[in-house]
Amino acid sequence: MPKNKDALTRYKVINQMLANGKTATKRQLADACADRLNRPISLRTIENDLHAMRYDEGLGYFAPIEYDHANRGYIYSEAGYSIDNLPLDDEDIRNLGLAASLLKQYSGVTAFSEFSGTIDKVIRLINYKKLQSDGNKLDFIEFEKNPTTTGLEFIDQLIPCIRKKKVIHIRHQSFWREDVQEFTVHPFYLKEYRGRWYLVGYCEEREDIRIFGLERILNIETKPLKRFTPKHFNPETYFETFIGINVPEGKPEEVLLRFKNSTGNYILTQPIHHSQQLIRQEGETHDFRYLIAINWEFIGVVLSWQGNVEVLAPAGFRDRIRRILEESIRAY
Repeated sequence: MPKNKDALTRYKVINQMLANGKTATKRQLADACADRLNRPISLRTIENDLHAMRYDEGLGYFAPIEYDHANRGYIYSEAGYSIDNLPLDDEDIRNLGLAASLLKQYSGVTAFSEFSGTIDKVIRLINYKKLQSDGNKLDFIEFEKNPTTTGLEFIDQLIPCIRKKKVIHIRHQSFWREDVQEFTVHPFYLKEYRGRWYLVGYCEEREDIRIFGLERILNIETKPLKRFTPKHFNPETYFETFIGINVPEGKPEEVLLRFKNSTGNYILTQPIHHSQQLIRQEGETHDFRYLIAINWEFIGVVLSWQGNVEVLAPAGFRDRIRRILEESIRAY
């Protein structure tokens, strides 16, 4: 890396002087650098800079600088070269392509639309690079496509409210109630979970932090005369004790799950919760320990494994799962 800012400035000046097929002598390069830095630059310094731009592994430029005897100056022998062009290896290209494809899913959301052009450019560039190297476009992978749900139009309205700490009034209709409720919310966080977006904020009517699904919000109005109530909120610590968005009533407790029929091999690579620990493995059976607050999302995860999982503890959770299964059987 350059030893100081002056060296970095000189590299940029030299790059500008040689870009787009231009030729420059050492004296012209020295004068241009002197003009930019407002102090004299020696020819010896320029020689060292040219050498560094060619061979210094720390810089990583490996600039194709050659001396053009016909024009008696230095040139870039590689057309279109610039130190501003990021050097990308095959792994960089692959990773950028995957990230761009993932972001592309949200290009239809108005709040993210300003990035859609950049994302398209990245995808086109990556595909161009891939075609140059092996002829394969990035059409070998497909991300899960979430259908656009209602409520996304509120993201545009909510982002500036969160940034500028504006109180809002919302009309909200829960899945579990027929009537429409009204809440005064001090918003401070947006969360996406399984393709749905949620607003997290302090609710005056509930005197606590609440989570509202954007698709259940009917309209939002700002309350400019209302003073915003700051609340300490750390999303990492707030959501670390449970999964999903339904805040559990109970505290975290030790849960033991036994996965059968080699299902545990999958759970090992895709943990249900960050607290997951493998405590016993025997044959095709894996026992895991969790420190987690039980909510409907966690119950749904357990039930999704059907006969391949058994709740070992706590006893109350084991009985709860048993009752749910018995009710399901009676329905058939």
